[in-house]
Amino acid sequence: MEIVDFNPWWETGTIDWDTASMKRRDLFPTLKESLEARFIEIIIGLRRVGKTVLMHQLIAYLLNNGIDAKRIFYYSFDIERKDLNKVIKEYEAKILHDKIKEKHIFLFFDEIHKLEDWENKVKVLYDLNPGVKCILSGSASLNLMRRSRESLAGRARFHYLPPLSFKEFIEFRGEKIPEREEFEIYRRKLDLRLGEFMYKGFPETLEMEERKAREYVRELIAERIIYRDIPETFRIEDFEILRILADYIFKNPGVILNIDSLSRDLGRHKKTVRNALNYLELSFLIKRVSNLRGSFLSTSRKNRKAYPLHPALSLSKDEDRNLECLVRSETNAECYWRKQNYEVDFVLKNDKVIPVEVKNKERIGEMDLKGLLKFCSLVKLNEGFVVSRGDERSVDRDGVRIMIVPVSRFLFVQK
Repeated sequence: MEIVDFNPWWETGTIDWDTASMKRRDLFPTLKESLEARFIEIIIGLRRVGKTVLMHQLIAYLLNNGIDAKRIFYYSFDIERKDLNKVIKEYEAKILHDKIKEKHIFLFFDEIHKLEDWENKVKVLYDLNPGVKCILSGSASLNLMRRSRESLAGRARFHYLPPLSFKEFIEFRGEKIPEREEFEIYRRKLDLRLGEFMYKGFPETLEMEERKAREYVRELIAERIIYRDIPETFRIEDFEILRILADYIFKNPGVILNIDSLSRDLGRHKKTVRNALNYLELSFLIKRVSNLRGSFLSTSRKNRKAYPLHPALSLSKDEDRNLECLVRSETNAECYWRKQNYEVDFVLKNDKVIPVEVKNKERIGEMDLKGLLKFCSLVKLNEGFVVSRGDERSVDRDGVRIMIVPVSRFLFVQK
């Protein structure tokens, strides 16, 4: 493709209408405000979550605010992998008729991780051209988060674009986000939408019926990543181990990973299994959740649980597991707690520590609270949450208040 094919606004002054009319993701305002800052903005996330659309919406914002169309250059390394210097020289010669260092230019590079040694090439571009603003995207977090953090230290800011949140899903459908006091009025509709959202976590699936949505996720996301993206990015040839492990986790959300058992059962070296799990996580297909150690100050690499990144990737028909997967996805939980016969599904550690138990049922009994109460007693917390299918209420036990919250409400409240 010619560079003019990537940049129709050089001729029309606008991006295509379909993209312009799409709803904006929650990340858009943050990136919009960053366009004049002297940083490289790097958008990372799973394939098909909307990174390219987001970049084009930023381009539309610039055009609508009077930026000369020729000062905005977009190029996708997923479509064609030319050398970065050649791409820039072609842009300078054919479009700018000047050097980029002489102008204030906006460079949008999609799937930048597919460019060999991209970190150092972008670093040179940034250092030699103080008037250039770079907005990059990528779907493989190993290259984007490890080497680039070192090479681009002090120059780059990273922005994670996840699959749709439930709140975004409701907004994208053009429906009302209820105020706190209105929740009961809208709850029935929200619960129905939640069932639909479980397999529609990607913008392009919103108007699809369930079978088509599931095919889309399997073929255009999971299989494309396993059979093309990971082998190209990480230079591996054992597709089979990737597929087996991905299917294992997709069919068993929340499964505890035992590397020794997996190695023995699959006939692969433990290092091969570990690497394959790393590649699946670094490509955003799965998420591993670590077990909190007794001290609660650190986590253990042993007994980690694994989930599909979003329930739309799940192949399980177990509603308990899928609901747990949903809560993990929405909270971005990274830890759980287990000690003897006690367990808490997720422990959120942000400004404060919040233990969360997920129960796919309406009636919550005393046995459902024992893990939360034990955890709160050990770490001296006075509050915990149970996410359930039932009504909202609270339970006080031994100085601990357990908030029992309907899942559809929790997905709004916890944001």
